[in-house]
Amino acid sequence: MRFYQRATVGAEAGLMAGAAVILLFLVQDVVQLAPLATPEALATSLFGPAGFQYDMGVLSQAGAVAAFGVRLISYTFLHFLAFAALGMIGAFALSNASWAASLMGGGAYGLTACTAVFYGSRLVMDTPVLLEGVGLPAILVANTVAGVVIGGGLHLVRSPDAEEG
Repeated sequence: MRFYQRATVGAEAGLMAGAAVILLFLVQDVVQLAPLATPEALATSLFGPAGFQYDMGVLSQAGAVAAFGVRLISYTFLHFLAFAALGMIGAFALSNASWAASLMGGGAYGLTACTAVFYGSRLVMDTPVLLEGVGLPAILVANTVAGVVIGGGLHLVRSPDAEEG
């Protein structure tokens, strides 16, 4: 596989991993009867609280909803951008081993690299590292699942059957 193809496949695997993380947190939030609580907590910790200084009734509520939407879209864009980059790096870092080795290597990659990027970016941007509502175990599980998705996606593309078709 050439450099560009490998980077493209890695970005696609990273985007799938980013979608898997969103799906995991969405299911967790729905089970807890608080849909979008996790992305709201993450966006608030990154961009600061939304809202206005003065209470203006309906206008204030509409502004808060619009601000939440903009922050959610911005955070989602950054989320997918980070996972695409992690997938591209994973395409070069992970070997094309057996199916089980690809999944385990991807899980280890997700646990280490994804978690390091998540917490490293929080340190660099001077945002809270310990998040309210989103615990460390949930972050670790989600990043491990993301790594498994990256490893599995890369293995499927690199397998000999995929090259024949």
